[in-house]
Amino acid sequence: MQQSGRRVLFGAALALGLSVGGADAQTVSERNRPDAEVGSRRTANLSGADQLREGTSTLETIGSTRRRVSDLLDHARQDRDIIKVNCLNDKLTQVDVTLRSAREHQELLQNAVSLNNDGQRNHEFQLMNIFRSRSEALETESRQCIGEETGTFDPTHTVITVRIDPNIPVEDPTQLTPASLAPERPLVTSPVM
Repeated sequence: MQQSGRRVLFGAALALGLSVGGADAQTVSERNRPDAEVGSRRTANLSGADQLREGTSTLETIGSTRRRVSDLLDHARQDRDIIKVNCLNDKLTQVDVTLRSAREHQELLQNAVSLNNDGQRNHEFQLMNIFRSRSEALETESRQCIGEETGTFDPTHTVITVRIDPNIPVEDPTQLTPASLAPERPLVTSPVM
């Protein structure tokens, strides 16, 4: 009975040691911390006026994305393609939400610049960059709605290279001959038959 108590105590100590060791391994020291704030370092280098100009450019970019998606939707309606219309209508709605949010945060960015609140200013500028990325992604998705490829594939300049392994046998393994169908007779292992 005393030995089973020792086993339980040893098991509990081992589990506690492993959990503490695992938690210690998950902590990251300040000197080897991964740089997760790439965008904020870039925004700290921009002045408030520069961030406002970039924010205005972002609004213009999102607005032009909205116009392009709207044009795609109009063409899909003219073609009476209900699947494309539904898909593009969804993307246009998402672009509208992104544009509305970007406008609100541009105003917040202007307020933060006027109050010299660098933390708020950098935060709002990061959000503006996120809105720009989101609108670009939505435009790509809307092009996929109409079946347009978004990669760099150019069908007019396709080159196909075929390499044939020289070790491939010449005979066709799918063609069976009567000799290949006959089972091999096993070797005689006993002198008596």
